[in-house]
Amino acid sequence: MFQWMRNAHLWIGLVFVLMAMIFAVSSLFSIYRPYIETHQVESEIQVRIPPEAAGTPRAAARALMAEHDLAGDLRQIQEKDGKVTFRIVRPGEFADVEYTASTGEGVVKRKRQGVLETLMQLHTNHGLWHEYFPANAWAVFALLTSAGLLLLGLSGIYLWFVHYDERRIGAVLLGFS
Repeated sequence: MFQWMRNAHLWIGLVFVLMAMIFAVSSLFSIYRPYIETHQVESEIQVRIPPEAAGTPRAAARALMAEHDLAGDLRQIQEKDGKVTFRIVRPGEFADVEYTASTGEGVVKRKRQGVLETLMQLHTNHGLWHEYFPANAWAVFALLTSAGLLLLGLSGIYLWFVHYDERRIGAVLLGFS
């Protein structure tokens, strides 16, 4: 049993070390975010949404995604005084869209963010309901990593427990953690 558990502990650690390091770096960025200068690339384009798509924000978003290389989740939909605004979001990029429903004329303000800001968005990405497939794939990998890290901890506690000479120092370290 010891040999099997030791090998399982080793392989679990090797499989999930990269994801754990990405999570650690994004955690540090989250803490020190006010002190780190990030860089965004902004662009703006004038658009004309086809009349059949301008009626609903979701149809307009789909038309813009197909025509202007946008991808992500549709968020923050607001309709007021004939103007429609929404945001298309994916990790590392978002586009703010504003258009007039009657004419279909509008503007897309696109912001692309750097690596650290993208990591931060991945760190805070929630759930498995995204329209953007890579966000769902990331969420599944994060779930598997969480389960793997729990197994890593449990197998580590077992390995520590069967080493009688190291129990005392292990108990102190486990207590502090």
